Amino acid sequence: MTDVNPLNAMLKLALATAKSQYKFFLRTAENSEVAEVKALLMVLAESESDMISKIQHMMMTGILDELEELAAAKDRQSTPDSTPFDPSRAETDPRIFVCNMALEKNIKTYTFFLTMATKTKSEVVSTLFEYLALLEMRQIGELRRICSTY
Repeated sequence: MTDVNPLNAMLKLALATAKSQYKFFLRTAENSEVAEVKALLMVLAESESDMISKIQHMMMTGILDELEELAAAKDRQSTPDSTPFDPSRAETDPRIFVCNMALEKNIKTYTFFLTMATKTKSEVVSTLFEYLALLEMRQIGELRRICSTY
């Protein structure tokens, strides 16, 4: 009998989520006719690519380093700012529209990871999802930084 590592399935789920968002940003960038929007979407795709790399690294090496990082994280108890970017311009400025769309997707992913952390019966899997939520929260902060420059 072989032992099944419950982390593998959870990491595959996280990887599939990140890849889906990455592909969405790339496809949308390819279809964009506005140079600034295309550039913004490519930066967002690159940010999602970083998340993919982190998850793939965890799949290969385990999550010990990540658990230590989570334990030491000073921003662990923070929550991301879900306030949309300038809603009054979202209809007329495609950059604001893209930023709000990306923000909404990231907030949903963050919430999903936190929900999974509270619903799982395994402490290790719960901690993994807490770490993924932390990464997503940081990515939302990066999204806010990126969108404030566009």
